[in-house]
Amino acid sequence: MWERVEANAQRVAEARDLVQPGEQFSLTDDQTAAIVAICDGLAGGEFEFLLKAPTGSGKTEVMVRVAITEALRTGGYVCLVAPTRDLVRQDSTYFRDRLEETGLGVAELHGGISPGERREMMDDLRSGKARFLIGSAMLISTDSLWDVLDRSALTIVDDVNAFDEREHLRVLEAMDCPLLFASATPNELRNFLERVGAFKNTVSMRAMPFDVLPTKVHKIPGVWGEPATEQLSRADALIREHLERKSRIFVIARTRGDVPKLAARLEQTYGIDVQQLRGDMADSEEHRKRHRRKGVRVYGSTTRVAEMAAFTETAPSILAATNLVGSGLDIPAADLIVLTDSDAFGESEVEQLIGRVGRRERPSDAVLIVETTFEKNPSRAMGGGRTMRFMPRGMRARDLKFRR
Repeated sequence: MWERVEANAQRVAEARDLVQPGEQFSLTDDQTAAIVAICDGLAGGEFEFLLKAPTGSGKTEVMVRVAITEALRTGGYVCLVAPTRDLVRQDSTYFRDRLEETGLGVAELHGGISPGERREMMDDLRSGKARFLIGSAMLISTDSLWDVLDRSALTIVDDVNAFDEREHLRVLEAMDCPLLFASATPNELRNFLERVGAFKNTVSMRAMPFDVLPTKVHKIPGVWGEPATEQLSRADALIREHLERKSRIFVIARTRGDVPKLAARLEQTYGIDVQQLRGDMADSEEHRKRHRRKGVRVYGSTTRVAEMAAFTETAPSILAATNLVGSGLDIPAADLIVLTDSDAFGESEVEQLIGRVGRRERPSDAVLIVETTFEKNPSRAMGGGRTMRFMPRGMRARDLKFRR
């Protein structure tokens, strides 16, 4: 079994540019130590763990090996919960590639999967054909699926910071199965992680699996109230430079409504097709039809899967998106990210977004357009700094009464 897993590891590493041609794939000392610490702890009866690992340090590989070890040791199944459908698809593909010809199946579950496919995957899980279930937050928020998590041999929560503490994480406190939380910036959720007991079992990783040039961060002042489309001109020189280098470029909008405006301006300025990614896009035509039957509006005439495929299969390419891309997406040759209205994002959000570029031995840049908005995002900020609040003069919050 493990011989097949190791052979797949080499093949996947070569296909994903994780190693140079002719180079042998191997774990870093930090990855090896993390796998041993978590697996030994689980075998010894510990139930909660925190994997603290910076972006690009290879925590997905650690999660894969821990999941395989636990599935084989217990004879049960392992669940992995990711915050976005795009990350679920990426993790599912990675697990399937790593488990090829091992007989260990992978089930994928999220809103973009049709009800028939969901039933089929759940049948595979119950019969033992699938030993790994990778899904979105619907695994936590759906009552019938929550029981599936609770009966697992291990539940892994990837990028835990991206989940809502009141809506999702609070539910996890009542679970009886072992839990592994993964995060690059866990301090903003310290109270929750201490409450469930994971913070005391923190396993840290620092080393990168390959040489990474540090991303150069450019903070460029804008003008207060300046539209996001006008802010693009402040990053024009770097955008043109990276287009000439055949890079893939992220342009991040503060709101969904800004995404098509940015895409149109980028296409007009640079003369290339620009892909879009928003949370209200359908994953497939079947997904679009389901939304239409329910009366849910769906943005665009294409799908999220098609847009991401076009972005990753061509170079140079540009993706205009919301902060959805900040949750774990690993795109080869993505070397530039531009954040419009960057003050509206929390510190950990900015760190996660910057982590989407510079994942290989290539120079990378991050452009943060600052001083364009008073709006802050205190729920995701790490520093707990003072946040500006607006209220009619002479009134206090408790004086506001809402009536029919």
